[in-house]
Order: sequence, then structure tokens, then C-alpha cells
Amino acid sequence: MNTIVQHIETFWTKESRGNPGATVRNSVPDSFPVGNATEIHGVLLVEVKYSECANFKNPVVSDFRSINENQQRQLGFKFEDLDSELVVSKWSYSGHLKKVGVLRPGSWLRLIENERTSLEHTWAYYKHVYNIYFGEAAKVGSSLSFQKPVTSLNAENNLW
Repeated sequence: MNTIVQHIETFWTKESRGNPGATVRNSVPDSFPVGNATEIHGVLLVEVKYSECANFKNPVVSDFRSINENQQRQLGFKFEDLDSELVVSKWSYSGHLKKVGVLRPGSWLRLIENERTSLEHTWAYYKHVYNIYFGEAAKVGSSLSFQKPVTSLNAENNLW
């Protein structure tokens, strides 16, 4: 079984906080069609990046790549494969580990977060959508496209 993380990142500044930019920004999808991945033992990551600079169109999409435990931690996740189930946990900014969900083979979950950070002369905002699939890599594309997530958590904060 593989664990596949689809990370969709949306970046904007105050230029897109109000209309008409916010309307376009809010139309960015929470999932992106992906092809099937090569079967490996471990965790694969595919990143999809939308940006205000491109008017939230034509995202930059990475190839699938294997990530190690340290890279998983940088994303804020811990994955434990227990008896054909995957326990998905998320590290908080305060360093606490919280269980997000348990996946059976062929299922997936969604976690949505956001953040604000400072640039030199303005604020920058990010929305992060993590679609996490557990199962055969050859079926990830159809699972994310046609199945509903077993869990969908919206952990967005009010950043204004």
C-alpha cells in the first residue's frame, strides 16, 4: 500500500482579499486531477500551486516524488501503517500531535488549513489543502476524482 499526499497551495496578497480577486481565488478547486502513480513502498507527494500572479489559473504541478519521514514532518504529518490501516496525525504549531483520521485501503481524507505571513511591505496568505490517499498507487487518480473523502476537516483560521 502507498500513502499519497496531494498538496494544493494557493498564495495571495491583500490585492485578492476583496472582489473581484477573492471570487477568482475562491474558485480554486480543493482537488486536482492526477494521473496514477508508480507503486513504491512509502509516501509520495504531488504539489499543485496556484498563485495570485497567474490570476489563480494554470497551476504549477509537480511530478510524484517520494518523501522521507523528515519531509513528512516538514509538511506537518505523521503516518502510521497499522494492520492494513493508515493512522494520519498532524503536528500543531505548538508541537502537539493530533490524530486526523484512519484510512482503510482505497480511501482518502482532506485537511484544509491556512496561514498568514509577512512579506517586506505587505501580508501574504496561503491556503493549504491536503488530500491524503491510502491504497494502490495505480488507483489514486480515480479515487480522488470519483470517491468522497472519508473525513474532511476544515481547520482554517480567521486571519483578518
